[in-house]
Amino acid sequence: MLQALMQCLWERRFPKKFNVLSVGQVFRSAKSLLVLGCEDGVIRLFDLPVSGEKSSENTLQCISALETKGGPIQQLALHNVTRFGSVDLIAADSQGTVTIFCNEQILARCSLGEHSISCLDVEEDAIGNLMIVAGDEGGTVNAFLPYSTLWRLRLQDTRITRGVNSIPTVRCLLAVGLCSSTGDVSNYILAADNYRNLHVIQGGTIVQTLPTNAIINAMCAGNFVDTDDVHWTKGGQKDIAGRTVPSQVALGGEDGSIYIMSNFQVSVVEYSNVKLPLTQLLCVQDSIPGQEDFILCAGHFNALFVYQAGKRVCQHKTPDWVVSMATADVDRDGNVEVVVGCLDNTVQALKLTTSR
Repeated sequence: MLQALMQCLWERRFPKKFNVLSVGQVFRSAKSLLVLGCEDGVIRLFDLPVSGEKSSENTLQCISALETKGGPIQQLALHNVTRFGSVDLIAADSQGTVTIFCNEQILARCSLGEHSISCLDVEEDAIGNLMIVAGDEGGTVNAFLPYSTLWRLRLQDTRITRGVNSIPTVRCLLAVGLCSSTGDVSNYILAADNYRNLHVIQGGTIVQTLPTNAIINAMCAGNFVDTDDVHWTKGGQKDIAGRTVPSQVALGGEDGSIYIMSNFQVSVVEYSNVKLPLTQLLCVQDSIPGQEDFILCAGHFNALFVYQAGKRVCQHKTPDWVVSMATADVDRDGNVEVVVGCLDNTVQALKLTTSR
């Protein structure tokens, strides 16, 4: 029988209001940093605490503060999009602008429109082609590079949402390579709107729209359900670059439901339901090979719920609602931990341990 425990490695509360966080190597840093996208339009980078300093309040040093010259930061991404040899920092704000930093300098500022950017991701295929993808509250999905626009898609122009009473908004977005039941791997952009539609986008064109049972606020890719159903795809396949390709996508709903999409079909039966609005989903692999991935859920509640195979296996109480989550090896033990940012400006580093 699985036993799971969530241990808090350290906790810090910040004086500046932040909306989003990320953790990873950025610019030319040889170690992982905590990156906070703040309400004042500034991105602040911090050294991670040494393990065991849970109660210390003055060990988290701000090593850099980057001015975006824009509005409140809504989304962050860390990725080498310039090919200059280091990890770039991409920030999206409430004024519809994406700012790209290279080695702590503003490389480009891309104005995508007047609406707040609600989601941001970077797609990179197996041969290295990449694009930055952003969705906004005006219902537009943009794909671009630092100095060029690749494509632009307005959901209100699609047949599914044409004629609705209000402009559709992009609630969440996921750039993902998926494996079909035949073993083929392709890259897609999944975009969920506020009319219970999940749009499958490829090359700036909607290739399929799937109805969902709830408004989808969060998504993550992984291998969550082990089944012999011929309509579901198995995990473990690799693309031509040798990367393991997820076979399933977890969909977190406004009503607290979680559904699994596989082979471009959304399951009829709920994976689970937390009974409160979900805003964040995160996939964490089990340390034991062959086991289903964990789904970490956060939303309008002061807790982080952990599910595996449709069952809640662990929960961790948080100081406030969780507004952002990321994974990283924060204690440098070779295993992935979870870093959560809360509404009260608290950041916690959590280690998930399991035993059977």
